Amino acid sequence: EIIHRQHTAQEKMTSARFLLGGISILLGDSNGTIQQFFPIRDQQNNLQYIRQFSLGSSNITNITAEHRSKGFAAADEEGHIGIFYTTSQRSIYQEQVSDKAIRHLAFSPRGKHLLAIDDNNILYVLHLDNEYPEISWAVLWEEIWYEDYQQPEYTWQSSSASNDFEPKFSLVPLSFGTLKGAFYAMLFAIPIGLLGAIFTAQFMAPKMRKTVKPTIEIMEALPTVILGFLAGLWLAPYIEAHLPGVFTLLLLLPIGFLVCGGILRHRFEGWQPIVLIPVILGLGWLSLELSQPMEQVFFGGDMRRWLEYTFGLGYDQRNALVVGLAMGFAVTPTIFSIAEDALFSVPQHLIRGSLALGASRWQTLVKVILPMASPGIFSAIMMGYGRAVGETMIVLMATGNTAVMDMSIFEGMRTLSANIAVEMPESEVNSTHYRILFLAAFVLFLFTFCLNTIAEIIRQRLRQKFSAL
Repeated sequence: EIIHRQHTAQEKMTSARFLLGGISILLGDSNGTIQQFFPIRDQQNNLQYIRQFSLGSSNITNITAEHRSKGFAAADEEGHIGIFYTTSQRSIYQEQVSDKAIRHLAFSPRGKHLLAIDDNNILYVLHLDNEYPEISWAVLWEEIWYEDYQQPEYTWQSSSASNDFEPKFSLVPLSFGTLKGAFYAMLFAIPIGLLGAIFTAQFMAPKMRKTVKPTIEIMEALPTVILGFLAGLWLAPYIEAHLPGVFTLLLLLPIGFLVCGGILRHRFEGWQPIVLIPVILGLGWLSLELSQPMEQVFFGGDMRRWLEYTFGLGYDQRNALVVGLAMGFAVTPTIFSIAEDALFSVPQHLIRGSLALGASRWQTLVKVILPMASPGIFSAIMMGYGRAVGETMIVLMATGNTAVMDMSIFEGMRTLSANIAVEMPESEVNSTHYRILFLAAFVLFLFTFCLNTIAEIIRQRLRQKFSAL
């Protein structure tokens, strides 16, 4: 049985041929149409109509498949020959080479020539220069229905041990992974970087600021390969073993900060961070110590299995949470440094004038300092985001490098930069894979270029808006 049968009563099958691998079958009909079918894994194991190609309007007399790819050639009774590629759904070549029907077709072993014989027993030899037939816009950016798949999908799978394997070159999962990793990194870095910059620039004691700011800027010089190494080999297993404690810490830290801030509101003016260090260490120790008891009481001894059974969420040890923490740690100094400079550069006469008119420190911060510093703050965020998008070593070492499209914080990803670093050494020079890796680098460049361009436009508009103050 064939699902979605496309032939009408006036059509009849005139030719059939298996593609490379023996999974897909090509059926030619009397209207010059070639249709592709392959079985899908359902209860009846039916053949599924996938796509079709057109060659003239007369009977298809012969179909022959290429020896090394999913391409094929077809001929009809009017002497037309067409060369097609199934997955990319490309019509590569069509021409009438004879005024008689073409009865026999054959590819040379390396696919460099196509031989054809017509009804007059005349042999035609076509030289083929067809280097990259498997690539099209749809293959790179649209869902493609590959053999043995249940439905069309975005897939990146560039190599396999099978000789009849068909490479899959969708850039969508890689672009998605790049943006996903940057999103979770910024989710960690923006609050810490901006709030730290605000406090350092406007509330911290000058002597302490002289020590804190250079120290955080030195953090920016840490090699990301070290951060990726620590994240992949130490942080990822540690978070997996203390998952309840990590989420408890994320909840307790803001609460502890607010409580201690209320207690120390009018004490240790400008020196509160020193007092908060023991609080942070104490809350961290308490959360991680309670991790195992909470896992036993609330999650049946295994939070990962509880997440899977309750919400259907899988847990990959090297996931977006680990990447967010590690890459957020790397991006935070960039955001902090630029934003702190912008906040500290707000003219003092505006701040003193606001305070002289009766505004509180926080009112002055919200109404005067933040609007004036908004161009620099926005630049800081976009610079951090640009660095997160282009980061390589952390996402290479701290993720599973699996090209999946899942926004879950417990799943990994594969980014454009990590994919280039992993696969460039093993790709054949001037192959389709090799050239697509360069295309991926160009797409990554476009990401950062567009982000920086938009950031610069918005920054200029913000500067013009507040320049009259």
